[in-house]
Amino acid sequence: MALLVVLVVIALLTSLLTELAFSTLVDLRLTETFRDTTRAYYLAKGGINAGRMIIQDDRNGYDGFDELWNQGVINYPVGDGAVTVRINDQDGKLGINALVSDNTPTTLMVDRFYRLFVVLELDNLADSAELTAALIDWLDSGDTPYQAVLTDGAEIPVAGAETAYYQGLSQPYPVKNGRLETIEELTLIKGFTPEVLRRVLPHVGLHDQTMVNINTASAEVLMSLDLEIDSGVVEELIRYRRETPIERLAQLEDEIPTVAYSVLKTLGNLKHLGVLSSRYRIEADAVVNDGQRRLLAEVNKQGNQLLFFKVN
Repeated sequence: MALLVVLVVIALLTSLLTELAFSTLVDLRLTETFRDTTRAYYLAKGGINAGRMIIQDDRNGYDGFDELWNQGVINYPVGDGAVTVRINDQDGKLGINALVSDNTPTTLMVDRFYRLFVVLELDNLADSAELTAALIDWLDSGDTPYQAVLTDGAEIPVAGAETAYYQGLSQPYPVKNGRLETIEELTLIKGFTPEVLRRVLPHVGLHDQTMVNINTASAEVLMSLDLEIDSGVVEELIRYRRETPIERLAQLEDEIPTVAYSVLKTLGNLKHLGVLSSRYRIEADAVVNDGQRRLLAEVNKQGNQLLFFKVN
């Protein structure tokens, strides 16, 4: 009986020690992961700071894809980890928050957004005019749905989307009636399905500037500038800027048709088109052993101002 009791006690102690050892190992791994994730966070934050320094060091007379900021940093080793930094110019995109100014739709931007949606060939997914109206209703403070999109001499009837629409959903939520603070908010707006967003997101940003950088704008954004800027003109523009950065719009006088050049020159004179950028998005991904962190930031080059910061 004594031997049996001893064997039972030993078995219980063995089980307890095994459980304690396993629990200790799990806690150790969690602690190591937390440590490495914290280190990865600060490494990624250093990547954001490095990106801001790269942008500040760019002091020439234009901003284009041939510059250092566009090359970024890929898997740069730092201690036990590595960091990747990508910098994207936002002034080559259409600014969503520029669509409404002082609670009034901006005619220039209404035209641009409508043309962009048309160029992106979203007809099988959504109506271009309805998408434009839904964006306006999300941004303005009124509760009356936008009823007609006035663009390029045409008046297109639309239904818009205000409180009544969003409250009538199976899972209702309030309309923003204000500026977009994150690009992810687009998923809440009527018509902006995942497939629509996949096509639209590369060409839009959060800023409220009407000025577009001709050196970094996509073909679709360039075609949204004016009806005279068609696919042929855009092909010439992209070919030219690939070979020679555009430091002055006057460089294009002999490169594109006269009418198209006149349009671009007028937009330049009105500060709606230029060759410089001020707003950039910096993405920093850091890995330290099993720890990972991704940080996003948007900065204004003028004054090195931090506009947006997010931790993923």
